[in-house]
Amino acid sequence: MELEVRHLRAICTIAEAGSISRAAVVLKMSQPALAAQLRRIERMFGGPLFERGREGARPTQLGSWVLIRSRSLLPAFDELRRDGMRYAGQAAERPRIRVGCMSSHLAITVITCLSELFPGADVLARTEEAMDLLPGLLESERLELATLGDYPGHELSPPPGVSYASIADEPIFVGLAAFHPLAGREEIELRDLADEDWGMHALAEAGHREHFWTACALQGFEPRVAYSADLSLALDLIASARCVGMFQATSKGYPGIAIRPLAGTPLRFRHLVGWTEQGPVARLAPELVTAVTTAYWAEARQAPVYAAWLDRHGPLPAPV
Repeated sequence: MELEVRHLRAICTIAEAGSISRAAVVLKMSQPALAAQLRRIERMFGGPLFERGREGARPTQLGSWVLIRSRSLLPAFDELRRDGMRYAGQAAERPRIRVGCMSSHLAITVITCLSELFPGADVLARTEEAMDLLPGLLESERLELATLGDYPGHELSPPPGVSYASIADEPIFVGLAAFHPLAGREEIELRDLADEDWGMHALAEAGHREHFWTACALQGFEPRVAYSADLSLALDLIASARCVGMFQATSKGYPGIAIRPLAGTPLRFRHLVGWTEQGPVARLAPELVTAVTTAYWAEARQAPVYAAWLDRHGPLPAPV
């Protein structure tokens, strides 16, 4: 048996549904048929992709590795199919806006605002695990719009034919096990985490990594990144106190994890949106930026830890 696109979809659907039975409903298959297919896929990869138990199916370490790559490959296959249909004259003639999203809470806000401003458009979204790919996709006009982020000292410059606009500057918080001795603090000093193991996404952008290392160096230590993991695995590792990790301030929280601000805000990043200057988004870009910015701050007030932080400190000022 050779690996096919439908096998990658099955793996992703099982991970998203959390169980083989629920995934079978989504895929319109019987549970035994999907379970048998998964066993064949696992034989191809040489090991189990999921741990099955009463609570459902959870990715193994091999499964997490396969999921990261599957989720980056599937949008390319979907785009190939859609473009093929378009060139064959089978797709409806509707304005198309392809959106690339970094892994942030801003993505759904942008998609929602975009759909309201362009009600007749065909909005297609794809998530990139590595944000570093998005500027190039905009420059090559494989995307019309993207959510981006940059970091102090590592600011992004738009490539030719692309415009960027700032939405908000946001502090980066730390997440640690709810029973961690530091979890009871209102804010945590970064230097107090010098002896902790850290978890970081395997595909974290270069700016994020450099900003993190620089901030730790200024606090007098070199961080020990013991785990390179995707979000689902990182949450389990943090909740079990095997490591600590960085979280967006707009996160509304996860079971077993305490999200706390860092004193003095040594870590921060800027939300950006970027669009092609010759694409359909350009004509309503100012309205889109205003709508997204308004929605962002409304969403920020719904995140308990961030809302309390904003009450104490106010929004981060944009660098001059």
